[in-house]
Amino acid sequence: MNLVPELEAAVGAENVEPLPDFADPPCYRVTPGSAAEVAEVVRRAGDAGAAIHPVGAGGRPSRVDKDPKGERSRVFISTRRLDQVLQLDEHSLLVHAQAGITGLDLERILTPRGLSIGDYPPVVLTSSLGGILAVRTPGKSSARHGFFEDAVVGVSAVLADGRTVHTRVAPRRSTGPDLARALCGSEGTIGFITSAVLRIHKKPEARLVAAYLLPSFDAAVSAVLFALREEAAPSGLRIYDAGEAARHFDGLVLPPGNTLVCAGTAGPTDLAACDRDLITSAVLAEGGTITDHALADLWWRRLHAGEPTPGPAPTLQIMATPGKLRPVYAAVNAEAARLGAIARAHVSRFDPDGAVMFFTIERDGVPADDTTCAAIERAADAAGAWLLGARAVKLDAYLRALRDTLDPNRIMNPGTLS
Repeated sequence: MNLVPELEAAVGAENVEPLPDFADPPCYRVTPGSAAEVAEVVRRAGDAGAAIHPVGAGGRPSRVDKDPKGERSRVFISTRRLDQVLQLDEHSLLVHAQAGITGLDLERILTPRGLSIGDYPPVVLTSSLGGILAVRTPGKSSARHGFFEDAVVGVSAVLADGRTVHTRVAPRRSTGPDLARALCGSEGTIGFITSAVLRIHKKPEARLVAAYLLPSFDAAVSAVLFALREEAAPSGLRIYDAGEAARHFDGLVLPPGNTLVCAGTAGPTDLAACDRDLITSAVLAEGGTITDHALADLWWRRLHAGEPTPGPAPTLQIMATPGKLRPVYAAVNAEAARLGAIARAHVSRFDPDGAVMFFTIERDGVPADDTTCAAIERAADAAGAWLLGARAVKLDAYLRALRDTLDPNRIMNPGTLS
């Protein structure tokens, strides 16, 4: 079957583009304008024996995973034209949006109405909605609002045979097995997400920030976890060790052994103040003190107002459960010292599962070599850390069974999550 006429019949010739950088086998980028066109492209591509790969609203595919079924034509479906808000229910606080709209664009639509997606890192919201939902990472979490996928009430997606499914927007007790949870994080291997219904929030009445000094990294972690156990719901939290604080705050010198904690709270004024007081109480209980408010202001501006953060980018990004944060930090620093390197760190993206630790590894003032970084990564792994983006392989049997049922020919993003 000649694939190009089939694709052009589905979306129009002007929306089918050959990709010469991926010419063997032939590859095409297709830009549907509706969910129905996505379904038609998937059906026609599947009939022609081609593979389907989702592409975010922005651009061209950057890599092609190895196809376990052998080399075959590939169709990269862009969501660039699927960028509309389909419905906004300000009473139920629900928004139905297409997969190609970015989180930032959706936020710009909500803001004038006094609404918000929630306190998620702006870097996450630069991606398209479909991309945010399709990839499950700890970066999409908020101590105040949970994981981004927790906001998903319903999902529409196209399956490998061209069928369109809509998970029901209904009270939890009225639903059966939740296909939306399978689609979120499946990286396009279960279905191609075309739109989603999300819970949204009222814009907070107040935002408060505070900075604290703790006598040690361990005390800082204990204070943060104590506050979260007391059900504080901050809009942002970050721990800086002394080395990272010096880099991020213009040479700030902390007292020996001290660690800096910055926190933000939001919501109705009384609630924001209550959350801030819970954090303050936890800090005081661990021997900490309140410090310069300007540090918290600068941290928040960099986090949410686009003010640049001093480089370089972290060398190692890992996840750890609450009980492993302290031993992982100690293991990384011990291994770095053994190898003649220095590790500095900040910790953020706290959620009930733990947090993400960002280490910068240097030797003699320059980034450490790959051998040193690999040894430190192994030490972190031995202490109980997870490399950012790692997945639980015990779920592979479930994933294979689901894919075998929904996509027996493996046309949906083959090579991914294999």
